[in-house]
Amino acid sequence: MPIPQQTQPMSFQIKASPELFTVVRGTLTSMFRTVDFSAGRLIEVESCDTEEGIITTVKLQDHEPWQHLDSEINRSCYNQRDRENRIKERIRLGVRTVVGQAYGIPLGPWGILTGVRPTKLVHRLIDRGFSREEVYALLTEVYHVSKQRQKLLFDVVDKQRSFFLPNVNNPVSVYVGIPFCPTRCGYCSFAAYPLHTHGHLFNDFLSALELEIRSLGELLRDLGIEVQTVYLGGGTPTTVQGADLSHLLKLLNEYFVADQCQEYTVEAGRPETLDSNTLAVMQRHGVQRISINPQTMNDRTLRRIGRAHTADQVRAAFELAHQYGFKHINSDLILGLPGEDAEDFAFSLQEVLALKPDNITIHSLALKRASKFGQTASVRDLEHELGMEMAEMAWETLAAAGMHPYYLYRQRYILSDLENIGYAVPGAESVYNIQMMEERQTIIGLGGGAITKLVSPDLAVVRHANPKCPATYARQVCQLIDAKKCQITQHLSV
Repeated sequence: MPIPQQTQPMSFQIKASPELFTVVRGTLTSMFRTVDFSAGRLIEVESCDTEEGIITTVKLQDHEPWQHLDSEINRSCYNQRDRENRIKERIRLGVRTVVGQAYGIPLGPWGILTGVRPTKLVHRLIDRGFSREEVYALLTEVYHVSKQRQKLLFDVVDKQRSFFLPNVNNPVSVYVGIPFCPTRCGYCSFAAYPLHTHGHLFNDFLSALELEIRSLGELLRDLGIEVQTVYLGGGTPTTVQGADLSHLLKLLNEYFVADQCQEYTVEAGRPETLDSNTLAVMQRHGVQRISINPQTMNDRTLRRIGRAHTADQVRAAFELAHQYGFKHINSDLILGLPGEDAEDFAFSLQEVLALKPDNITIHSLALKRASKFGQTASVRDLEHELGMEMAEMAWETLAAAGMHPYYLYRQRYILSDLENIGYAVPGAESVYNIQMMEERQTIIGLGGGAITKLVSPDLAVVRHANPKCPATYARQVCQLIDAKKCQITQHLSV
């Protein structure tokens, strides 16, 4: 069933207790791209926690009310916090149901499980001793997740759990953000500044990054913290080239890449940044995994979305990477790009598979506000039914090629209420992707837009974000290093 993209402005008045108001507001915001809460159609929400269970009532003006009794929450395995969370979940379902009926917005395949990391719920339930049957029942009865997505969740969770470590704070992983790109793609909302407009900030950024690498590297060494994975992302890390790239990788080797480090990854991304010299530098400094991300193998689409390379450059970059012995190569594709149909996506999928990557990440187009496409979303007609067709094509094609899902995440305003899935052949999974996405390990973020995630034994996460703008980062680097060192030391000393 196609899921409409709700881009028209909407207005609602909410009548609810203060602790429930935020839940209602957040649910409505997830359904409509623009919502005003100062006037409009009245929605009333009530919840009563009784001996029989939780009774939830949702009333929308000029619409039949919705009411539900949840007695399952009375089981002895639940605590008071579980009951409080269940109240919120029932309200989300009630609001989604009545508002969806009124405005023709069906529940998608993920039901009310709308967060970025749906796998975290399944991991938490398994950690608490819930059986698979009990988890399946909760996904069905509470979250209304489709059977197909339930299977996907368990496929990913089963693959991931062997990667979790007993200590979330030793070893850690290190992420390095390079916030520059050859051009900015129309769908991009990341820290990615085009070189032709921001190249004058490049040298100062690299100097600031070196200072942060040295300072945080010395701190981890003094605290006796080992590093499991190092990942260079962005942006496009291979906008750093030649002697600059060699110096950067040498620094990372000096401070973070030791015998116990399992992965050293550079998300090369743009094929036009990969030549023999760049690949030779990465190989010489021990980089094990790279990404070459075409997003599509159709040249007309590449021009439309603002990428400055061709499909032939993707093929040439893969050929060179194989010549230099990079065994682990990831490739990203996006389904739902403007102007593409299922035949276009099938072509890209087959063309990339022919290049023999051992990882492929399938992204569903998400129209973020910070992207060029997101800012013009109201005039675009997304083919949601077509998005589902493309996703199913990817599942079937990649399974036939021996690739299986090992991590996933979701985004707001994503095509067809879908998800982004990383596939890999057995043994080629990215440890960093799993640890970063599931937040089962502290991640030290360095560079532009990088986010440090400090994970506690109870899996609570505290985040510390670096400035995205390379000029701001360079200007504030000394202050942010001092604050981050203090925060990390305090966290690891508890």
